[in-house]
Amino acid sequence: MSQVAVIACVLFALAMAIESAVLLVFLRRLKMRHPRQWVHAAQPVLWTDRTILSARSIMLYLQHKTYLASVDWEGSRYCGRHRAVMLVAYWFTTITGIAALSAIAMYGR
Repeated sequence: MSQVAVIACVLFALAMAIESAVLLVFLRRLKMRHPRQWVHAAQPVLWTDRTILSARSIMLYLQHKTYLASVDWEGSRYCGRHRAVMLVAYWFTTITGIAALSAIAMYGR
């Protein structure tokens, strides 16, 4: 594999690790500090301790500002404060994933 493809794959793996860490910290704090917001986000149905997390659904919840419809004002503030970091991590992973696939397709030999 070429150097370009290797670098793209390493960046993608790094982005995935960072996004996963950011997401796990966000969700853990949301569940512990703002349980009503956690329920509003329907997290008990979507995520349990033994399932793989779906980043897309929480990103849509944050991107569309659905959290503002909650009666938990502090929980809504928590989501609003962390919205930008969550979305940047998600989209950076998406973009580096596309770049890695493109690099493998073009330079993968």
